[in-house]
Amino acid sequence: MSKINVKNIVFLIILFMVGCNSKPTDSSTTEIEDLQELPLIERFAFEDLEGNKMNWADTKGKLVFINFWATWCKPCIKEMPSLSKANVKLKDEGVLFIVASDEEVSKISKFESKHHYSFDLLHSSVSVFDLGVQALPTSIIINEKGEIVFNEIGSRDWSSDKSIALIKSFSSKP
Repeated sequence: MSKINVKNIVFLIILFMVGCNSKPTDSSTTEIEDLQELPLIERFAFEDLEGNKMNWADTKGKLVFINFWATWCKPCIKEMPSLSKANVKLKDEGVLFIVASDEEVSKISKFESKHHYSFDLLHSSVSVFDLGVQALPTSIIINEKGEIVFNEIGSRDWSSDKSIALIKSFSSKP
């Protein structure tokens, strides 16, 4: 090989490596990077199925139970009735249940029209992947101070005495 060919090959390799390491600069990528720098609780963005955004200030002083699910997730759907029962059992305890999916609102609405739970289904306008959710269902509990105190992957019977006691154990209320 001549010196010119070797130099050209080396130049192309360097050019390729630099190109592969550069980050796209579109605004959606910047927004995701900015989002990932925030604490997890500040990344949550929920809205009802009519598009009304949830105001986090309304959760102040409440124990918040968040469940991430999807219409295609069989374990998620299996645990929904127990979430509904737990919501009823804990309604007077000041526990707010948020059951959210990042799927299209139309899919969530269609699912909700076929099922009747004691809570409203919400839309997460942030992808569960951008929130660090690794599998569905995932349940998170936030205490009255706004601190994430529980994070669990997988389904369970949330209406069982053991699960109700677990949820209540994170409350600062007697």
